[in-house]
Amino acid sequence: MVNHFHEVLLSVYIYNEYRGYSKLEELLAAIKAKYPEEIEFHQAVSKHMGDERKHYLFFRNYFNKKNKKPFRVGPAFGYVDTFIRLIFRCSIENLDYKAILNDDRQFFKLCRLIMMTEERGIRQVRALLKNRWVKKDPWIIKVFGIVEKDEPTHFEPYRKWLKKYNRADEPGFREKLADFWIHWSLMLFKLPFLYLNVFKKRLAAFPAD
Repeated sequence: MVNHFHEVLLSVYIYNEYRGYSKLEELLAAIKAKYPEEIEFHQAVSKHMGDERKHYLFFRNYFNKKNKKPFRVGPAFGYVDTFIRLIFRCSIENLDYKAILNDDRQFFKLCRLIMMTEERGIRQVRALLKNRWVKKDPWIIKVFGIVEKDEPTHFEPYRKWLKKYNRADEPGFREKLADFWIHWSLMLFKLPFLYLNVFKKRLAAFPAD
């Protein structure tokens, strides 16, 4: 039962970490093209992207050691996928980073979205570090400890960018409502459903394969 919980939890994490670093790669390319002089910001986004990939590989290694693949989860379990759909009214695949970078209002919105996602991420990791089932696996505790240490450098650069251009970094009501819905629908409905679903399938290959 505990091992099954771990596999369900890390299947959702591996999806989100992969989604994070692959999409940050596209965003970074757009930022470099639009703001070639903003080296510090490039480096911060690059570190964020690198950390997401590092976390993905940690969770991938967990399944490799068990000679298993993660359970198949889709965009419904993706935090940023759902946030993009609710705030930008499109799928993450259809998000036009170049167009967003050419519209300050849209780019500031995207910065807030990333900032909120990462702030929610650190709160969730801290809660998981106290979870009695998570505590039963020292390896998972160690990895989540690394994730917790990395997280502040993931949201601070975007807050700094917003302040640099004299834009309020506080999310609006709609953004807060989206964050609330995404988190609690995942915790109260989607994760329990995935845990109890006896028909769920595993991936044939890891996302980056």
